[in-house]
Amino acid sequence: MTGVVQRGRLRGFLARVRTALQESFADDQTPEQIAGSFAIGVFLTMLPTFGVALIPMVYLAYRVAWINKVSLFASGIVINPPVKWGVYAASVPIGVLLLGPIEGGTVTAISLDAGGDLLIRLVVGNLILATIATAISYVGIHRMVIAYRERELDVVEEVVDVVIEEIDEEIQREDGEAANKPESATTD
Repeated sequence: MTGVVQRGRLRGFLARVRTALQESFADDQTPEQIAGSFAIGVFLTMLPTFGVALIPMVYLAYRVAWINKVSLFASGIVINPPVKWGVYAASVPIGVLLLGPIEGGTVTAISLDAGGDLLIRLVVGNLILATIATAISYVGIHRMVIAYRERELDVVEEVVDVVIEEIDEEIQREDGEAANKPESATTD
């Protein structure tokens, strides 16, 4: 019975995700607004704010009428923690290249003793990478929205359908395994 309830909840959640994604690409907002929303999210998410970027994103989502909320917050999926660490690792050498080396250390052997000098180089390099990523993401999302609208691509629906099928198969496997377990094995 729990598998049926889980499937029902999951289908409801995925239906809401599908609707939100379709609405985010709908005709009520221009490709520029959708791409701009995503690009703003990328810029804010890439900055070394340690999660504080969520505050201006929420503010923008509810105070700026043209912001596409799904596109804005989707950037958090793209710029996830493993990606951010890569961005940080690339930011310091860029900052060192522009501002010069840190006194008493090399790019590969910098310790936290460098403090402010390291932080300045991180921020400068990070701003450059965030600006580049913002421009690239704007162009990419803008093209994707136009292609979606011109060709009436059903990419979102196809992806969600594949995910639902995979999850259904997993739930059925788990239900089958639970049904095949002896009573004593399921009640520990």
